[in-house]
Amino acid sequence: MGLGATLRLLARQPPPGMSRQDAVLAGLVPPPGWQPPPRDRPLDLLRTVSAIARMAINLARTSTSTTPSTTTSEGLAYLRTSCRDLLAHLHVQVTVEDNAHGPHTGGVVYMWNQTSHLDHLVLPLAIPRPFHMTFNNEIRRTPLYGDYLARTGHFWLDRTDETQWRAALAAAAERIRAGAALLVSPEGTRSWDGRLLPMKRGAFLLARAAASPIVCLTVLGARDLLPRGRAAVRPGHVHIVLEPAIPVDPSTSPDLERLVATTFERTLTRAR
Repeated sequence: MGLGATLRLLARQPPPGMSRQDAVLAGLVPPPGWQPPPRDRPLDLLRTVSAIARMAINLARTSTSTTPSTTTSEGLAYLRTSCRDLLAHLHVQVTVEDNAHGPHTGGVVYMWNQTSHLDHLVLPLAIPRPFHMTFNNEIRRTPLYGDYLARTGHFWLDRTDETQWRAALAAAAERIRAGAALLVSPEGTRSWDGRLLPMKRGAFLLARAAASPIVCLTVLGARDLLPRGRAAVRPGHVHIVLEPAIPVDPSTSPDLERLVATTFERTLTRAR
């Protein structure tokens, strides 16, 4: 990372009306003591630019009627192949440890510890069935990819518009109750330093409204390869653990945030 980019990151200010402490908890600014990652290596940057170009070409070629999506078995199989090819190009290996063993039918909410933009390439290899996902304004503004998600059965949650996100959340919960799987980030954004951010209420409003089991996917290693503040993917290994399902019922509902955070922390601590 260049000096200018580093200074801009360190000088990032909280939004108007929000304290720096609240902005840190929301993941909007780096926590105290955060150090920018090392400068991108030229070969890593070259591979990453090439991979992004491949993705952009594939997305630009698709149309509404032919776009593959993770929401169907055929689309998920196609995208898994594409993700494996891109990860091989980036010299990234992925292993999956499935301790969830289902549910393979019926509604389910998948939650993951958001660590890196690399998550978007590795998660389709770990989720065992077609799935929808929620995405935020940052992803919605991403050229091509944001439009792709918006037109292929996924759910955009605009946190600046309560009417919009509540309606989208209700539609997503209805889809889950009808038997679909849906992927959501309970932190809402990427962690700066690998530590879990506080659990956001939206993911748990969704889980409680859907009244379907939660399966946590703990992602290990992705942040080391592509942390916030860096543009290039370094070669390496990502390991994903599918945790045992957490039932959502009257006995667990009051404690869902704590149960999910504890599930992530248990595996993260074991991996340190």
